[in-house]
Amino acid sequence: MRDRRVALRYAQALLELAEHAGELEAAYGDLMEAQKLVARHPEISNLLMNTTIGREEKEDFLEKVLPEKISALVLNFVKVLVKKRRFQDLASVTEEFQHFYEEKKGVQRARVESAVPLDEVLQEKLRRALAKKTGREIILETTVKPELLGGLVIDFEGAQIDGSFRTA
Repeated sequence: MRDRRVALRYAQALLELAEHAGELEAAYGDLMEAQKLVARHPEISNLLMNTTIGREEKEDFLEKVLPEKISALVLNFVKVLVKKRRFQDLASVTEEFQHFYEEKKGVQRARVESAVPLDEVLQEKLRRALAKKTGREIILETTVKPELLGGLVIDFEGAQIDGSFRTA
C-alpha cells in the first residue's frame, strides 16, 4: 500500500456506512469473503486493475465473480475502489476495517509463539488470563516456532511478553 491513510479513510467510511445501515456484521463477513476470494485468485486483481478494460465491464465482472449473497453495500464499496483506481488497496482496507470492527466489538488479537503446538486447555487458560488483563474478548493466533526451546512469546496491545528460551 502506498499510503496507510488511504486504507484508514476507506475502512472508516465503510464502517460508518455499515453502522448507519445496521449492516455491520454482514459488511464485515462480506468484505472478508471478498478479500479471501481475491487473495485466492490473483487474476481477479489483474483484470480489475487493467487500464484497457472499461469501468462498466469491470463492474459487470464484479457482480458475476463476487458471491451472490454479498450485500449491496459491500458490492458497491468494492465498485468504488475500482472506480477510484484503489482496488489494489483492498487487502489493506480490509485489514483496517477488521481492526475497527474488532475494536467496536471489544475483541483483541494476541499472537502467541511456542516451541510446540499448544493444546486446547492451555490455549483457553491463556485466553482467559489475557481477557482478564485486558477486559476484552481474546482471539489467539498461535504459531509454532521450533527455534524456541520452551516458553511463550505473546504479542498483544502493542506489547510483547517474552517468556521463551531461545536457541543460541
